[in-house]
Amino acid sequence: MRDLRGRNAIVTGASAGLGVCVARALAHEGMNLVLAARSVEALECVAVEMRGLGVKAIAVPTDVSDEEHLQRLVQCARDEFGAIDVLVNNAGIEAFRDYHEIDPVEIRRTVDVNLTAALLLTRYVLPHMLQAGRGHIVNMASVAGKHGPAYGAAYGASKAGLIAFAQALRGEYHGRGISASAICPGFASDGGIYEVIKRRIGRGTPWYFGSTTANAVARAVVKAIQCDRPDLIVNQPALRPIFTLTAAFPRVGEWIVRRTTTRFLKQAGKSPR
Repeated sequence: MRDLRGRNAIVTGASAGLGVCVARALAHEGMNLVLAARSVEALECVAVEMRGLGVKAIAVPTDVSDEEHLQRLVQCARDEFGAIDVLVNNAGIEAFRDYHEIDPVEIRRTVDVNLTAALLLTRYVLPHMLQAGRGHIVNMASVAGKHGPAYGAAYGASKAGLIAFAQALRGEYHGRGISASAICPGFASDGGIYEVIKRRIGRGTPWYFGSTTANAVARAVVKAIQCDRPDLIVNQPALRPIFTLTAAFPRVGEWIVRRTTTRFLKQAGKSPR
């Protein structure tokens, strides 16, 4: 879908962090926006900003873990704009700590928000995309979905699910005008979960692990849609070679990931919440 001008997109988790940057990047491409998040006031502020960029935008307060909210979101998008051309499953929460200490309620919440919501919302959007003969699903995954990090089991599992989901959609709907992509950011230094962790523990990741920016992630979303990319790993330095190494030599790759992330994520999980 090269030309996005005049097309319509739903973006979840759009009230802060990565979601705002993604919405802004799509608005700059001329896309009308349906913005979804729980924070009513913050969401409306983002909608006002997007309208200032010359596109139509509506705010739909949504708890993505509530199936009725997801159905209402799709209906609002249809009522306002008719077609739904792009869905960005961006809403997500973190869960970093010793797995034996994590509350089962938090495990369910992590999977519900990060993965189940994307599965269900995509299910409700796809019939409309099929009817129009076009559409693109973008799942905001993570490098944690490429290799599950210690102290991030529930989070990594949910993000790995998003990657597999995008892969399955690409195969199933190939040739029918619909495709999907997984975006796999490293830690975004100016938005999202990484910012919360840095404030919590007072420091960032080791320099050799690198990071990315919210704007770089947003640009990757646009690129994925326009170029139909299966997945994009967004980090500096590049991490794809490490994941390729992990696939070829699992023990070596496991050692690298463990050495570069364990201490940081352990502190993230043990710090006061």
